[in-house]
Amino acid sequence: MSSPFLLIPRVIFDHGALRELGAELAHLGIRRPLIVTDQGLVRAGALDRLRAALPAGAAPAVFDHIPENPTVAGVHEALSVYRDEGCDGVVALGGGSVLDSAKGIAVLAGHPGPLTDYMGHPERITDQVAPLIAIPTTAGTGSEASRGSGIHPTETSRAIGLNSPYIVPRVAICDPELTLTLPAHLTAATGMDALSHCIEGFLATPLNPVLDVVALDGARRVMDWIERAVADGNDREARWHMMLAGLQGGMSIPKGLGPIHALAGTMGDQGLHHGLLVTLCMPAVCRLSTLHAPEKMRILAEALGAASGYDVADEVAAMNARLGLPSGLKAAGYEAVDVEEIAEAVAASRFNELSPYRPTLEEARRLVADSMG
Repeated sequence: MSSPFLLIPRVIFDHGALRELGAELAHLGIRRPLIVTDQGLVRAGALDRLRAALPAGAAPAVFDHIPENPTVAGVHEALSVYRDEGCDGVVALGGGSVLDSAKGIAVLAGHPGPLTDYMGHPERITDQVAPLIAIPTTAGTGSEASRGSGIHPTETSRAIGLNSPYIVPRVAICDPELTLTLPAHLTAATGMDALSHCIEGFLATPLNPVLDVVALDGARRVMDWIERAVADGNDREARWHMMLAGLQGGMSIPKGLGPIHALAGTMGDQGLHHGLLVTLCMPAVCRLSTLHAPEKMRILAEALGAASGYDVADEVAAMNARLGLPSGLKAAGYEAVDVEEIAEAVAASRFNELSPYRPTLEEARRLVADSMG
């Protein structure tokens, strides 16, 4: 099966790229944007930096209460501000939760009904989507370059996908300077999330040699630079490379994901950070992938600079440990109340559709157990 189309936003990338925001708003004809962000970024001064990049006299509306994990309620609250303030576009400043929420806002700005009408129904989303500028403040989620988002119906429910080529942001402004204040634990979790996108994008079955090259380069970039970014948040060179790796991961997502995200999506019902969930599930899935897709895992190991005997799963687990991440989901606070139900959901997950294998129920049980630690 081929995957010939590469649909990405217009990308403005480098230190200081935020300065181009005014020009990009004008290019898209957005006169009254809704800026969507969260309280952590307000406290960190990121919203003030964005305002400083706006043209003189600009008076955007602001919604700054996006929750840590994106919810339907958060999208609808922001949409009310969008409509009340007469907005004509969305500027998303934040990590994955903000960017994913902004995609929901952009959809509802031009479509009737609640967001749940479109979650899991890409055929219902038309081109009547508000123009969206994505400005990531983490290096890892890749939402600034992807056609999907995951929204939780409630804070303690599993996310449901919102997916359409029409929700790819029109512009991605990737400024590594916005990640300099990101705490070490989030730098680690979001950076390893980027690695998961690159790995699963490369392993996915559709034929797309261009994205395979992007994914392999992104995976190597994470493994080469993430420790420096975590050790010193002000390391501008490391932050530049990690921002690029996050973008590369986002570009890889449309080729396909797999069991890593099947696990993380299923276990995303207890409020744990998505990046952390993905990160802690990655070693177990890499071990199983070595059995089902040995040649691709060999190529991946080679791209990561493999020496003889290099094992991707062991290297990822060792990297997690060096970054100070928990040893497994149990240590992170996840409680597996019904392991059988979790395994059944993992085995049946749509994330597995483009994977080189669909885990059997027994394999899903083992993945859950190994990921719990």
